[in-house]
Amino acid sequence: MSNSMKLIIFIFSLFAFLIGSIIFNMILAIIPGTQSETGLIPVITGYLNILFSSFLLYITQVFFRNIYINRIIRKLGHYNTIGEYPIAPFRLVDRIIIYVFPTIPVVYQFFRGEGLNQHTLWGIALLIIFIIITEMLFKFFHKTMKILVTDKGIAIMGFDPRLELPISANYPNGSGFYPFERIEGFRYMKKKLVLYQTYDLGTITIKASENDIKKIKGLLLQNHVPESKISK
Repeated sequence: MSNSMKLIIFIFSLFAFLIGSIIFNMILAIIPGTQSETGLIPVITGYLNILFSSFLLYITQVFFRNIYINRIIRKLGHYNTIGEYPIAPFRLVDRIIIYVFPTIPVVYQFFRGEGLNQHTLWGIALLIIFIIITEMLFKFFHKTMKILVTDKGIAIMGFDPRLELPISANYPNGSGFYPFERIEGFRYMKKKLVLYQTYDLGTITIKASENDIKKIKGLLLQNHVPESKISK
C-alpha cells in the first residue's frame, strides 16, 4: 500500500481514536466518582479510556483498509482468478507494535517511582486483558486474509489487523492490490514464490502446490516479471 494511502487511513483512524476517547469520557462522566482527582476509580477508567480508544484506532484501520482494497478490486472489472492462497502467520514484531501505545501509561507509573501498588496492578491487569483479546482477534482476522492471484495482478484481501503507520515500512503480505508493474522480480523457494516489489515495499509470499506454482510463474514471466536466482 502506498504511503499516501497509509497516511489517509491513519488520519481517519486517528480521528476515530480522538472521537472515541471523547465519547468514552462523556459516558464515564455520568458514573459517580470517575471525575475525582483521587481514588482507584479514576485510574481504572483512565486506563480503560486509553485501551478502548487504542482498540478503536486499530479496528478503524482494519475496516478502512478493507474498504479500500475491495474498491480497487471492483474497479478492475472483469478479471480471471488463477488461485487463492492463505497468507503466512503474522510475525511477532508486527503484533508488538500494536501494544506500544497502551503500554506507555502503565510503564509511566513505574518511572514516577510508584512501584507495584493497587493502581499499577490494575493497569497491568487491564493491559494483559487487552493483549489477550487482541491476540484472539489476530488469529480470527488472519483466517479472513487471502492472496488472490489474477491475470491483472496480485491482491491481498481480508481484514488486516496490523497497525498501518504513514512511514516507509511495510509488512510482508500487506493488504493491497499489486499490479505486475509494481513487482520487480520473484524467487522460487520449495513450494513457495517470494515476490519482491518496487521501492522496497514488503515481500509477498505465495505457498501453493507445484502445479499452481508453475501457473503463477508462467503468469509472472508473461507479464515481464523476471525470476531472480539470487537471494535478496
